[in-house]
This record gives sequence, structure tokens and C-alpha cells, in this order.
Amino acid sequence: MPLDGKKHGGHRNRLRERFVKDGLDGFEEHNILEMLLFYTIPQRDTNEIAHALLDRFGSLEGVFNAKTEELVEVNGTGEYSAQFLSMFSKLIDSYIDDRRQNEIISGIHNITEFIVRKLAFSQTECLMIFFIDNKQSVLSWHYLQEVCVFPDNLDKRTIMRMIMGTNTTHVILARNYIKGQTKLRKNDLTVALTISEMFRTIGVGLFDYIVVGRDRSYATLTGNLYMEPPIENKLPKVGDQ
Repeated sequence: MPLDGKKHGGHRNRLRERFVKDGLDGFEEHNILEMLLFYTIPQRDTNEIAHALLDRFGSLEGVFNAKTEELVEVNGTGEYSAQFLSMFSKLIDSYIDDRRQNEIISGIHNITEFIVRKLAFSQTECLMIFFIDNKQSVLSWHYLQEVCVFPDNLDKRTIMRMIMGTNTTHVILARNYIKGQTKLRKNDLTVALTISEMFRTIGVGLFDYIVVGRDRSYATLTGNLYMEPPIENKLPKVGDQ
């Protein structure tokens, strides 16, 4: 449908003015989507397309995490618009990561929530490592492998270089599975053992290994039995007797 300058042009201006004045307060999901699509579809009513996208993917989260090839299947969403929308989850992650690098994430509960948020919606499988000090605060995090996680492919030298010069006392490993049940598999146990043995030589313990699913469910090597830090902040190590 061509854009009617008086009808739809006025609607666009009103939506933009409302955003400038109040931000996204009071905006419904379709309002947010149609406003984003203003910038890639200048001559068409985007309200209809926004509703179609939400019908197909269920929510803004679903739209932003959909693949480009899935988005273009929705009538009215061209390749340019699909690429634009698929960028948002990555942009949001980058923005939050940048802010988080200047914040202190502490406490196992908060660390776990952060890990689940980072990995639940990733479209590729990956392995991450989180360096933690004796106050249960995250010092830094890094991606170790992407797509396929194999213990034989771990770059042990690079991992050891990452930890040198830090106050790390424990590490948490985390990975995601795009398909299948959220559970630790044989390969995960091998990776956990490999990393645990490597760090044990320098007095750094493996605190946990977390597997995250697409539905935000997660399983842990320690059975998800998180507790307050023991006396003297001496965290338990996986494999300790």
C-alpha cells in the first residue's frame, strides 16, 4: 500500500513526536516495530507489517532474534528491513556488554542471570569463560569457542594468558545449546575436566559449568545448589574431596 502523505505521514510524525516527548512509555510492541520500520520502509504503512511480524514470531524478542531468512518470509519485510531488525539483538548485547564492563557483577545468582541472558538467545553455540575473584565478583569474560565446542580444540596457552595478572580465584564455564534438552553432555564433562585440571596447577578452581537452553532454562555441574560464600570466602572447587 503506498504511503498516503496526509494520513500515514501524519501518523508517523505523531509517533515520532510521542517518542521524543515520552520515550517508549506507553508504546505497545507493534508501535515500536512500526516506528523502527519507518527507517527502512519510507513509502508504506508499516503498522500492518509490524502486526504480521508479531503474529509470526510472537514478541519483539522473537522478531529481534529471528534469522534474516525467516524475517523476509513475512509479507512486506524486504531483505534490507530484515537485516536491520536482526541487528538489534546483537546491538543490545554489545551495548549491555560495554556497560557491564564498567559495572561490578557479584554474587552467584547475579552472575548466573547474566550468563543466561547472554547465551539464551545466541543463534550460534559457543563456550564462554568468566573469571571471578574471592568476593564472587566477575573480573572479565571471554569467548573461547564458537559453533562447535571440543575439548581438543581448546587453546590452553591463550586461556592461561588471559588469566595471568588478574586476581582470579575461580572460573565459571558456560555454553549454550540451540537444540535439544538443556543438560550437560559427555563432551561438556570432558571440557570441564580439561579446564579444571589446567587451572588447578596455578591454584584457580572451577566453580561451575553452566549449560543454557533457548528457553532460558539451564543446568549446572554442581546441580544448581548455589549457596552464600563459605567462611573466609573459600569457594568450593569442582572435584574437591
